[in-house]
Amino acid sequence: MNTYMGGGWKRDKKHGYGIFYYSEKEYYEGEWFGDERSGWGRMYYQDGSIYEGEWLHDKRDGRGMYRLANENRYEGQWKNDLKNGDGKFFYLDKGQIYEGFWVDDIPKCGQMSDFGREGAPEATQYPIPQVELADSSSVIGEAKNDFESAMS
Repeated sequence: MNTYMGGGWKRDKKHGYGIFYYSEKEYYEGEWFGDERSGWGRMYYQDGSIYEGEWLHDKRDGRGMYRLANENRYEGQWKNDLKNGDGKFFYLDKGQIYEGFWVDDIPKCGQMSDFGREGAPEATQYPIPQVELADSSSVIGEAKNDFESAMS
């Protein structure tokens, strides 16, 4: 299909705000620069998932929210099309949330807790127990700093 609609052009390349249809069910609406998705935009994927947020050089990069077809979602930082940095993953079907630090799409350190578990359609059998550390946020903060230092 590959159709570009309602958008600007500059030097024969998509530029400014526009909508590009990759197929009938997969399309991007948002900002373009030099024929690439760059700036703010929303991508509707074939499988029913949606990404809304910042793009750079045709990749998710910056702050963004990725909602899966089952309504579970990730909200947080992206780099090179992967979850990188602080983020939250909402498991709405289970009534849980993971808050933590991600490196190349992998959660490295964080905390899982119940979140709306009572109304979740597929809630886990048992609630997540409370963390027994005296200062769990400083432990997570130290682990995050260690990962960031290792990445530098």
